[in-house]
Amino acid sequence: MPHRLQQPLARPIVLLGDPPRTIDTFLAAVEFLASNDEMRTPEVEATIDQLIAAGQSGDPSAVDDVTDRLVRLLRQRGQI
Repeated sequence: MPHRLQQPLARPIVLLGDPPRTIDTFLAAVEFLASNDEMRTPEVEATIDQLIAAGQSGDPSAVDDVTDRLVRLLRQRGQI
């Protein structure tokens, strides 16, 4: 499973910070979301599940959809 999650997202996502951090693979996105206990909400858990499913499927439409969902989630939390 990890090798499939190393596939790129639909586009890289640059997080706010000093220095800025870029999330560009499914694995990086899952690790980031899972590492932050303050963000562990049902919405985040659902996003993690969708990231894993889209990463495993490789379906371009699923990749686009979950990347958009991740961007919305991070934007709502002021991280991008």
